[in-house]
Amino acid sequence: MRKIKSLRSRLLHTPATQGGEMARDSRLFKRAGKWTFRVRVPADIQGKIGKKEIWKSLGDVPHAEARRLARIESVKADALFAEARAPASKIALSQISDADLQHLALTYLHRLEAGAEPMPLDASLRGDLASEASEKIMLVGQSPEDASLQRVATALAQEALIDLGRDATIIPRLAEYVQRALIEHYSREIDRADLAKEQAYDPLFANVDRMSPPPTSRLTLARAVELYKAEPDRAGVSPKTRAAYEFRFAMLLELLGPQKAVDEISRADVREVRDLLMKLPPNATKRFPDIGLRQVAEIADKNGLEPMSPKSVGLYVEALSALFRWLSKEELAQRNPAVGLKAPPLPAETDRRPFTVDELNRLFAAPAFSSARGKGWMYWLPRIALFTGARFAELLGLKAADVIEIDGVHMLRIEPNDVRGVKTHTSRRVVPIHPALIRLGFLDHACRLPADGLLFPDARGPQDMVTARNKKMGAGLRKVIADPDVVFHSFRHTFKDAALRADLPRDVIAALGGWDVPGGRVAMDGYGRAKFASKLASEMEKIQFEGVLL
Repeated sequence: MRKIKSLRSRLLHTPATQGGEMARDSRLFKRAGKWTFRVRVPADIQGKIGKKEIWKSLGDVPHAEARRLARIESVKADALFAEARAPASKIALSQISDADLQHLALTYLHRLEAGAEPMPLDASLRGDLASEASEKIMLVGQSPEDASLQRVATALAQEALIDLGRDATIIPRLAEYVQRALIEHYSREIDRADLAKEQAYDPLFANVDRMSPPPTSRLTLARAVELYKAEPDRAGVSPKTRAAYEFRFAMLLELLGPQKAVDEISRADVREVRDLLMKLPPNATKRFPDIGLRQVAEIADKNGLEPMSPKSVGLYVEALSALFRWLSKEELAQRNPAVGLKAPPLPAETDRRPFTVDELNRLFAAPAFSSARGKGWMYWLPRIALFTGARFAELLGLKAADVIEIDGVHMLRIEPNDVRGVKTHTSRRVVPIHPALIRLGFLDHACRLPADGLLFPDARGPQDMVTARNKKMGAGLRKVIADPDVVFHSFRHTFKDAALRADLPRDVIAALGGWDVPGGRVAMDGYGRAKFASKLASEMEKIQFEGVLL
């Protein structure tokens, strides 16, 4: 054993070569005088590997040579399995540091140590295992060109979502740390076989053993945000939405510290950030461009500046919680310190009341909303909202192709598109076009437009069309109706009240307006899917606005 430990000391800092979990005799078989290496592919990656078993004939060789060849094949197989389990997507990370690569090696050693099998009681068997571990150390210390070590390093890097195309030195650098992890693992295997007290031979791994928790993530908050924003699920968000969460994350990074490891962020940290946000004034970075946010919070609190709204604070809290939910799901963080964190309660909102008949008549008669200036978006949106309950953005973002026909019923299709999304999953719906809108010429209006164009092309112009036109609509409404409790969203309340007066079933009202249905049921469940369009249309026709002059 002294000779083995001397060899181990000599190889401990040998340049990286080859890695992977070495073969056990359970993968070596002899049949008809010839040796064969066989290993079953784990069930979860058989689809990626394309087979259920990997085998290779080793020929008619002595047992010792067969064991040596089997160990080499086992390294290749384990590397192949690790590669198959690595995420398919690559996300670019800038400035991969040695600390990042060391963390991968620490995690790899912990995985090896946690999976180490108990040593047998039989002294001769332990001696064989010690000799085998010594041979593995020698095998690990061979050519740096060996493909097996490259595969292990590549799989570890991909598991960490590192884009290997950014830096050609990542794999050689990581391979050195992987080699050190393997030599450390096999050195400890020899100690276990000798029934000696286990110790760390490489200072890098002094705090890693089988009983210790997994190494704390070295993923920084800045890098975690970078990964989260690059996730494919967020690739299709609108520029406005992207700009909003870019701004929120920039503030959160400053408050928490961009270089802080995500697993070092505690519940107390996120609670402190929430409390600081509750003190910050609106547009803090614009009003105090040269002062840190923590100092701004002190100034605002000391001088009694009005803080940002509870709703805005809630958006920051939700952004942080969403980030950690994703990190936990991707196994990039051990826990979510923001789970269940409450934003400040929202104040009781002013009721957005429905329109009166007189207000509707005054509105529709006003030049900005009448046909006097042509039937453009300012003419159509209020009238369609009145007879559908649809939201402003839902209507403004409609395409001509969203006017469809189902079972002979003309309908509006409200789905996310390249102009805007929808608020909730229940907002995706089809709504019958009310006969009153058809009499006003709505179908003729839609037929004159190209299918892939906007249903209201005259609204196009501003870069953020929805926001700009919403402001113009609000200003137009306020010129006619001074009451601040009446806004465009009041059409939604007006439609719902009319539907209730017409005794429409609540699930039908929910289906028409895209409201959630109590109890988690799907709207129109009781009507069946075959004739739902005609059912909705017949209910829609019951909605009337007596005395309203369109």
